[in-house]
Parts: sequence; C-alpha cells; structure tokens
Amino acid sequence: MTTAPDPGQPPAAGPVAPRSGRTGLLAVLAFGIALAAVVPALLPGHPLLRVLVALLGLAPVTAVLSAVCRRQHRLVSALRTSQAGFRTLVRSSVDPVVILDDRLRVTFASPAVATLLACDPATLTGLPLERAIHPDDRGTLFSTLAAAEGGEFAVRTARVRTGDGQWRLIQATVRDLRTDPEVGALVLYCRDVTSRGRGVDPELLELSLTDPVTGLPNRTALSRRLAAVQRQVDTHPVALALISIDGLAAATARPGTEETVLRVLTSRLTRELRGEDWLARGKDGDFVVLVDGTVSDAEVVATRLISTLGYVATPAGPLTATAGVTGLASDVDPGEALRRADLALYSARSAGVGSVHRYDDALRIAQDRRSTLALDLAGALTRGELRLAFQPVVDVVMRRTTSVEALLRWRHPELGDVSPQEFVPLAEESPLITELGRWVLFEACDTVARLTDDELSVAVNVSARQIRSGELVTDVVAALEASGLPASRLIVEITESMLLDAHVVGDLETLRELGVRVAVDDFGTGWSSLAYLVGMPVDVLKMDQHFLADVETDPQRRALCRAVLQLGTSLGLPVIVEGVATPAVLALMSDMGHRFVQGYAFSRPLEVEQLAAGAWRTVPDLPVAVAPEVTA
Repeated sequence: MTTAPDPGQPPAAGPVAPRSGRTGLLAVLAFGIALAAVVPALLPGHPLLRVLVALLGLAPVTAVLSAVCRRQHRLVSALRTSQAGFRTLVRSSVDPVVILDDRLRVTFASPAVATLLACDPATLTGLPLERAIHPDDRGTLFSTLAAAEGGEFAVRTARVRTGDGQWRLIQATVRDLRTDPEVGALVLYCRDVTSRGRGVDPELLELSLTDPVTGLPNRTALSRRLAAVQRQVDTHPVALALISIDGLAAATARPGTEETVLRVLTSRLTRELRGEDWLARGKDGDFVVLVDGTVSDAEVVATRLISTLGYVATPAGPLTATAGVTGLASDVDPGEALRRADLALYSARSAGVGSVHRYDDALRIAQDRRSTLALDLAGALTRGELRLAFQPVVDVVMRRTTSVEALLRWRHPELGDVSPQEFVPLAEESPLITELGRWVLFEACDTVARLTDDELSVAVNVSARQIRSGELVTDVVAALEASGLPASRLIVEITESMLLDAHVVGDLETLRELGVRVAVDDFGTGWSSLAYLVGMPVDVLKMDQHFLADVETDPQRRALCRAVLQLGTSLGLPVIVEGVATPAVLALMSDMGHRFVQGYAFSRPLEVEQLAAGAWRTVPDLPVAVAPEVTA
C-alpha cells in the first residue's frame, strides 16, 4: 500500500533510493558494445574470422552487463523491502506517527492519527504544523524542532487542536532523521496525555495553564478565572488591571536575558500584590491583575505596581509602564472585559508613561470614532476630502514672511473638520502615510511654485515610515521637476529620532546636495543632543511649542528658551519658535532674541486661496514687551 499526497502537496516522507553510478556505467558498457561491434568490421580477413573476433569481444561485455543487472535487481528489491518495512512499522505503530519536512509541514500521518485528532489523516498532508498548535506552546515546541540534531530524541508536550475544535494535550517524541538519506524528515511519535485513567492529570492540566517562562497563569487560565469570577461579582466586586511594560523588548534583546528579566519582573510584581489579588500573563507580554475590590482599588494597585517597576534594572535601563483598569460585571463576558481594559490602556498610553486610566463609555465611543476615521481615511484622498493649509513663518527683524509650512487638513463628509492630531496618527499606523506624504509634497511644491513671489519657501513634514521607505529622494526630485520649484525653496521637516538612523542620514545628505534644506521639527522633545547635531545634515531647528508653556511666569521655561537659541546660534543653525499664540509670548520671544516665529500671534493657517491672494505678505506690528511680574 502506498500513500499518494494531494496534487501540489509535498510527497510523503519515506526511504529514498540510494544513489549509484548506474547511468555512467551503462554509458561505458554501451560504448564497449559499440566498439566491439565496429572494430572487427574494420579488420582485414575472412568474414567468418571477423564474426568470431566480434563474438569474442562481446563475451566479456555481456558478462559485465549481466552482473550489473543482477546488482541493480538486488538494489531495487532491497529498496522495496525497506519501503514496505518502513510503511509497516509506521502504520502498525501503537502511537500515531506524524512526519514533517524541513519547513515543518506534514508529509505523512499514520492512520492512528484519525482517532487522536478526530480527522482524516489524508487531509493533513501539506499543512503547516503551526496551524494545529496552541499559540502559547508554539515557541517551546518549534525551538526544539529547530535545534534538534541528527538522530537525537526529544520529548515535548503541546496542546493540539482536533478536528472538532477541541484542544488535546499531546506528548510527542521527536526524532530528527533529516540527515538520514533513507528518511530525510522529522518523525514525531505522538501520545494523547490529556487524561490518564478516569480523571485529568493535575500536573498536565497545570502545565497547560501555566506560562513556561514566568510560571504565572497564562491567557487560557486567565479566561477560565474571569469566567469563574464573573458569576460572583454582583456580591463581591472584582476589577481587572492590564499593565503594559515599555522597553521590555529592548531589555530582553540580548540572548539569555529574556527569562531572567521576566522572572525578576514576576517576583517584584508578586511581592507588591495583596494576598487576595491574582497575577497572570496577558497577550504581547502584558501582565493582568485581578484585583479583589472596586475599580478605585485597581487604580491604586496598578499605580503601586508601575512605581515598583522603575526600580528593576535591565541592560537597557529602568523599565516604565502604563495601565488600564476596568470593573467586572455579571453581564460582561471575559473577552469584553479584556477589550475594555485594553481600551483604557490605549488611553493611558496616549497620556504618557506612568499613567493609569479606567474604562468608561467615552473610551468606547472614541474607539468607534477611531475605527470609523481609520476606515474612511483610506479613501479620503480619492474622494477629494483632503486639502492643504499654509502657516507663515515670520522674520520679526525684517518683518516679512520667509516661508510657509504645509499642513494637511481633512473635512469628513459626516463628521466635519477632523483635527490633524486625530487622523495623522491613524495614517502613521499604516502604509497610507507614505501615499499621503507624497501627495502633500507634490501639492505643496506646486502651490508655492505658482505664486508670483520667487523667495517664499515651503516646509513639508516627512513621516518616519515615508523616509524609511527609501523613496523620499525620488519623490522630492519628482515633485520639484513637476512643479518647477527650485530646490532651495523646499524645506523637509523631520523629527529628532530620525537622526539616529544611518540610512535616513544618507538620504538627507543627498537632499542637501540637491539644495533642499532640512529642519528638525519639535526640537527638544526627543533624542537630540550636541553629539547628534554636530555634523548632521541639518539646516534649521524648530523649537517645540511645549517650551512655551507658562513661559511668561516660569523662569526655568524662559531659561530653556534662551538655551535653545544659544545652542542654535553656536551651531550656526537658525531657530524657529513654534506655537507662538499670544502677543505677550511673541514680545517675550522677540525680547530674548528669537528672530523666526510661527503661530497664531501672526497668522492662522491660510487656505490656498488666501495664500494666492497674498495674505502671507501682511505682517502685524510687534507688541511691546512687558516685564513679567515677580511674586515676592
């Protein structure tokens, strides 16, 4: 009996025919026979003599050919016997046998698999093993398969999905025969260890519900616990806290550090919990705490846990975290409870490191709005809903507008004007930002090129995804050629963190060689320092508007504003102050010596029609600086 795989699927593993020099040997014999037949014909003499000589020449050749045929027959018989024995061994095995190729795809499943997994073994041929393995068990199992060495045995346990959608705990003895020329595959001898005797083995059940690294309950155990707790929350309140640790990927990047860091984290978090609280692992490395108490109690517990993480030393530095909390209710299923905690966590991340936010209906409404905007934004450009506005940058010394910054605007047909702070982050989370960035670049260059003034420059923000796509230089050159705008009148704005990428720096240097200027946007909020700025392809610094918070009354804020100006002056880089919204702040910046400012104090963003009409040429008089009051 043979096993025929489905068309297009890899063949079933089995003994492989041994290699031989049969083809070459037959060629030599054929040449000998031909030579024995031709040479006598060329000899002089009687024909009978030539026939006799030919027969004498063919005799040894015939003997050799007969020996080769007998040897080939023995090899074929041995191969058939080996194949029959292999099939008999596999099919008669008490334990189900599964054979995998190098890509961990099933090439053979013995008939016993039908009883084990409640499915036809023939339907498994060609399928990747990953589909059937529980997500929490894939890492350990696949690392074992990848590290297996020729002929060695390894025993591993994993949860496998059956044909009826259930999970069974399967123990597999793995033998690596990939280097064996007669097999060339991984052979798994499987055994169902879900239950032993009449009941479930407590040790195996605990194994299936435990995170292998930290020893904490895993996500499956968490779902079970939530379902059990849900039945009693009406009389005994319980809340859920979802804690996300920032910097964990960097802290565990070095080989051998992941288990150590996670175990230290687990130990630290466990010590900070109260006796009634319950800690488990969530998805994507998060930790979940079931807090015995109300949502307010969960906020207190989450704040304490976040505080203690700052004292955990890792190779990448101290860890930080954020948390989302929600209360449990009898009418809220475990999956919905986890989604609510995730929404609260998303809100906390937006607020900054160390934040703890609780779930409320407003978060659900906000999430629904984000989902709607993300879906509609994909077609907004095609439907003509996007446009550009331009905000002037003014030289307060020369009292003229030197450049304008192109700002993307979106008017939703149902929701009205959508704030850039709302839709730009949505675009940056998808490849759509590259298409939008290219459109903004072309549109901004074309709009400014059509103005009569030949000195006004335009600044265009470039996203990290767009510049890392490797197409920025090509897009800039195409936009300049299409619009006819001189390269010297284009300013490309990037964030500070991009300067850490060597590939990005190379593209910026190419742009500067073309004549395009490069500005560092939101300077002072990221990674910039003298070490990074010196020698970098940068022409302009744009001081972030956060420096202006309480600048009229806070001496330290004013000192920071002066320091940024002095830094730019020392490096030979002009500094543009963003977000100057009031005449008082404008007068204060001018008094400090800041020459270039941008903000509502001079002008709101101009529509294309206003820009074309020359509204950017109007520069109001500067207000008189007023000394800030000093409280005694």
